[in-house]
Amino acid sequence: MGQPLVWSDMSREHRGHRGHKDLQLCRQVYDALTYALAELDDPMIDELVLESVIPAPTVSRVQVTLVPSRDGLDYDVALARLNAIAPGLRQDVAMEICRKHVPELIFRIVHPTQLAADSP
Repeated sequence: MGQPLVWSDMSREHRGHRGHKDLQLCRQVYDALTYALAELDDPMIDELVLESVIPAPTVSRVQVTLVPSRDGLDYDVALARLNAIAPGLRQDVAMEICRKHVPELIFRIVHPTQLAADSP
């Protein structure tokens, strides 16, 4: 899937209006999900920490990366729960961002050591 879109890695030509707007939207989605996930009454979801929101590959769909706060979390069950509540989370995002189209949310859960391996 390639490296995430990160402001510091973008060349000046890619950092124009579109790149800035994409990063701004990802930050808004991140902020909205931070609050939405905190309000859920689900112990398994409470064990996840929101790590990043990046375009996948564009901002019409964003990849939401979470990491477990403890060992022993069943990734498959947690991912199934996230996917089950995705429509509600997307509605929460829609209420917080100012856009005509709300991005689709694609979730992934990774072990913290995998984040270090994904970094450049």
